[in-house]
Amino acid sequence: MERKILVLSIIIPILILIGLLFSPPDHQLGRYKGIVSAKVKDDFEIKLVFHFRVVSPEDLDQKLVSFKNTSHLTGDQKINITILAYGYNEYPLEPGSKADFEVVIYVNGEPLLIKPTMIRGIVILPNGNKEKALILSYGEQIVFRFAIRYRSRIAIITLLIIAFLWLSEIIPLVASALLVPVIAVLSGILTPKQALSPLFDPVIALFFGGFLLARAMRKYDLDKRIALTLITRAKTPGALVLIIMLITCFLSFWMSNTAVAALMLPISLALLKTIEKERGSNYGKLLVLGVAYSATVGGMGTIIGTPPNALAVGMLEDIAGIEMGFLDWMILSVPFTLLLLFVSFVYLYIIYPPRKDIETRRIHATLLDLTAIKIQIADLGRVKKEEKITAIILIATVSLWITQKLPFSIGGWKGHGVSAGIIALCSTVALFSLGILDSKDLKEISWETLLIFGGGLVLGEMLVLSGVSEWIVAQMLVIREPFLILILLGFLSLIITAFASNTAAAVILLPLAIPIGSAIGINPIIPALVVAIATSTDFALPIGTPPTMLAYSTGYLKFREIVKVGFPLMIIGILLLTLIVVPIWMIILS
Repeated sequence: MERKILVLSIIIPILILIGLLFSPPDHQLGRYKGIVSAKVKDDFEIKLVFHFRVVSPEDLDQKLVSFKNTSHLTGDQKINITILAYGYNEYPLEPGSKADFEVVIYVNGEPLLIKPTMIRGIVILPNGNKEKALILSYGEQIVFRFAIRYRSRIAIITLLIIAFLWLSEIIPLVASALLVPVIAVLSGILTPKQALSPLFDPVIALFFGGFLLARAMRKYDLDKRIALTLITRAKTPGALVLIIMLITCFLSFWMSNTAVAALMLPISLALLKTIEKERGSNYGKLLVLGVAYSATVGGMGTIIGTPPNALAVGMLEDIAGIEMGFLDWMILSVPFTLLLLFVSFVYLYIIYPPRKDIETRRIHATLLDLTAIKIQIADLGRVKKEEKITAIILIATVSLWITQKLPFSIGGWKGHGVSAGIIALCSTVALFSLGILDSKDLKEISWETLLIFGGGLVLGEMLVLSGVSEWIVAQMLVIREPFLILILLGFLSLIITAFASNTAAAVILLPLAIPIGSAIGINPIIPALVVAIATSTDFALPIGTPPTMLAYSTGYLKFREIVKVGFPLMIIGILLLTLIVVPIWMIILS
């Protein structure tokens, strides 16, 4: 305890000093000059200069204004180019205030569709300093945005301190998460209602219901029965690995990847006793790592699969006003999940080829002896009433989640529109009302994860309302190429999650990633997905990924071996995501 206090007393003042020295100052009251410049024809650039004021909220007298500049380009034919900006004359100096101007460019009287990367925005402050403004794309609309910073130093210092606490885990993660709303309210960035409402955000309710469904499956061994029954379909050792990986991946769609790995590894070890003639075979390593990797990969498939997914959905709605349904997420993520699962299987099969074990007679190469599985199925007995009820509730819940918002119309019906969080709570009511769960089961779910979620959402709100997230994004946009930015986001996510939980990495990066989408002219869903999925591709370090740690605990692999095998797969995963899957997402979401 004394050591922790000593570390905190040294590190926290240093972080505060760094925040004070390197964070941007708050904006002041006064007159601001905006400059929009757009290159519309080869080397021809047109500029628009306009003004607006930042005033105290009580002095606000906001009126709609417009600014216009017209230029003529002569050559083979005369071209008239006009740039317009629509906005307000005044903006209040308060949390969340943004000077937004809709920008439209006309060529010979016709609106010109232009990428935001072709337009640049500058704001000259009352003291004469210059700052970048964001040029955002919302469909066909281009917006000049200048986020007015309010107590930004406090927001950045909070980000640094919470990031340090989450990376070091010097105090419990839940304590760090609950510290965020306290700072947010005391600093005046958020009201008490704003700071505390994310602690039971709809996405928290969704995860809460998902936890209880998973608890019911574990309580009555429904998950184990599903896994064992499907495993009996395997006929050869190679097919067994693939089937187990598919089962593990599927279960991780609906349950914690740690819980799924904890379920599937003992089953796999029991099977290895009938397959291996000598412990420590290539085949044993292939199966053990296959379970760990597929549990991690499966978590990417649904909103409730792993915390970063739910955080991405919550922040997309809070920051960008985009509601992403359960099926929306699956349509985009499941193909990548299955691709990465198959690549992982092939990769592991190459690293640990079973043929060497066959040649050295360390495993049986004939048809599988599934006696161990049949014994476990027999031990489960007949399907219990509780299992049937749980299965019905699970199927009904998943069906309602998927049909919340359909990407297509069925006879004019595009989904029932009920929030996924409300559906999750309905399933929770059914589980308790029908006696499947009781109050004791509430102690078995991860309340810590839910509270960390809430703290992460509050931190995201702080960064956005203080204007810090837009400022950081503006600095990052020195790189103007969308693919390079997305690759950078992917690898940055991977680096942070190597030293912290994937939840902490997502909390830090999502408030920055979502505005980047609009600033580089792509759907904000894409960078949010990149961050959420990339933070879950840590296959190398057992410390950062519970399924990999469970695989290490089996004794089949040394720590160094797991790092050596997992590191290339991490890189492969990020490259598959950014170079192959992201271009497909861009087409789908364009």
